[in-house]
Amino acid sequence: MKNISVTQLKSGMVLSGDLIAPNGRFILPRGACLTAKSIMSLKIWGIAEVPVADAPELQPPGEDLLFGSEVTEEAREIVLDTLCGIKPSAPFMKEIFRLGVNETARGLARGKLSYLEQPSSLELPFHPSGGEERATLSEIVETEANLATFPDVYFRICEALQSPKSSITHIADLISKDTSLSATLLKIANSGIYGVPYRIESIPRAAALIGGRALSVLALGVSAVQVFNHIPVDWVNMESFWRHSVGVAVVAQILASLKNAGIIEQLFVAGILHDVGRLVLFRHIPFTMARIMKTAAERKIPLVEAERKELGFDHAELGGSLVEKWCFPRSLTQLVKNHHNTAEGINSFPAAILSTADVLATVTRIGNGGSWHVRPLPDGVWRILDIAPSALEMIVRQTTRQTTEIYSLFRGGDGVHGKTVSHP
Repeated sequence: MKNISVTQLKSGMVLSGDLIAPNGRFILPRGACLTAKSIMSLKIWGIAEVPVADAPELQPPGEDLLFGSEVTEEAREIVLDTLCGIKPSAPFMKEIFRLGVNETARGLARGKLSYLEQPSSLELPFHPSGGEERATLSEIVETEANLATFPDVYFRICEALQSPKSSITHIADLISKDTSLSATLLKIANSGIYGVPYRIESIPRAAALIGGRALSVLALGVSAVQVFNHIPVDWVNMESFWRHSVGVAVVAQILASLKNAGIIEQLFVAGILHDVGRLVLFRHIPFTMARIMKTAAERKIPLVEAERKELGFDHAELGGSLVEKWCFPRSLTQLVKNHHNTAEGINSFPAAILSTADVLATVTRIGNGGSWHVRPLPDGVWRILDIAPSALEMIVRQTTRQTTEIYSLFRGGDGVHGKTVSHP
């Protein structure tokens, strides 16, 4: 009898014990013979390790036979640089480091790490007059609240969330009236996020699966992304920016599903919006942000630290204030606001998830949110998560597949159509 990672399962292996999902659901009995379909189901259910009888000798997780030593060594140097030169010591960070090396080596071998070119080596824009841009956090929040235009359905959903009389049927009816939003939500409901074995054809059916309040939060998140999806920034790879946001969202929802499926939508939307404050900074103080990014890259420090030093606040604090202004639930706004605050903010399971998702996505090169460096997370985060390090490899593989699928939903088309109005 031996527990092995779900990523190493093969058809024909036999379970040596009953298999129970993280939410307590019975999946397969002892003695069951695994098939390709059952293995895929285990991944969807978030199973990290499986007890199998007479498991074959497997390649140790630290060995990588896919790449030559020169490529692997270069990847190690890149990942160590990403971690601000801090070699990880905790088991979780060691596993994240290993996965980061593998993904970076894979990118190097395929010639797909062009975005590693950092601002320290780029010609970035500077204010044409040589002057300084000035803006306080409160000024940006107030200006953005007046600038941002959301579809009418957004505000109707906000009202429904705040009303104790709103039912699942009422919320589903509101969303169904916006055809573009409905189409996007149905695609998400039918994506790998939920792993539903049948196709969901209607918003009422999606509401029954997800829950009225959860579907409302998801709808607000989709609407917010469409509002900011087309902000042009010449010196930031916006495709990479949004891939990172989607990647963090996918990692967060997978981590949430392992322990508490009831917060999947909250974590998914928090992941999508976790860097929206930085996007707003790109729009309001572009020349200052260009300089801050260059400074952070040259000093090999996280961009959030350079933001705090230069501005007196950071994109997370700004983003949290904005999503609060946009009537998202307070629990979600606090996640966005504190996802970099390791001293005080990571004191709950959802906060630990979002911070971990951000670090994991950054180290394994799932897009780039504008920062080329991140510090290893403290040991307390791993104690809160209470998830086996071996689960991370499966999570990275699922994320790589689902990120492409979900990203295409936000990238394509004209977003959410219909009449828009300024936020009051």
